[in-house]
Amino acid sequence: MRLNEENERCLLYLDAFTRKPLIATAERQLLERHIPAILDKGFMMLMDGHRIEDLQRMYSLQAISSYIRRTGQSIIMDEEKDKDMVSSLLEFKASLDSILEESFSKNEAFCNTIKDSFEHLINLRQNRPAELIAKFLDEKLRDGNKGTSEEELEGTLDKVLGKDVFEAFYKKDLAKRLLLGKSASIDAEKSMISKLKTECGS
Repeated sequence: MRLNEENERCLLYLDAFTRKPLIATAERQLLERHIPAILDKGFMMLMDGHRIEDLQRMYSLQAISSYIRRTGQSIIMDEEKDKDMVSSLLEFKASLDSILEESFSKNEAFCNTIKDSFEHLINLRQNRPAELIAKFLDEKLRDGNKGTSEEELEGTLDKVLGKDVFEAFYKKDLAKRLLLGKSASIDAEKSMISKLKTECGS
């Protein structure tokens, strides 16, 4: 409720660019700083109550987070493989999504753990991953990729949008494509902007 209130206030009174840092700050103050205390109290209750399934789930969540961060870090931090970083991340994410669906029945807790772990990874090298993601999209949306079907392009856009904030890089590349008439499809550009709006706000 508080997060929704902050979001509404931002839309009414503040510059749109302040929304993301404001919500992140609210989440940090309202949620993250209390996690150790909540976990400590909750863990004791789970142990005392012999809540086997809940304890298994907690262990599994920590294990999957550790696995994603360790595996993803080897992809993100290897500067020599920057040109393959985005496609490697997309393959890794597709593999995790498959496991999420087939092994964890799309469990929301696991879904959130995967999302949080990827946000951690994308932020490991400041702007570089976001810049490479925007470049990857720019290549896909340029007219040099006319061999790609609308369905394949749509699928790629959906996959990439799970990543972190990269509006600034994307905006610059979009402007170049439009000014130089290099877009493969105006419909694809509109679709991407619509997805960005859903993901990042107006």
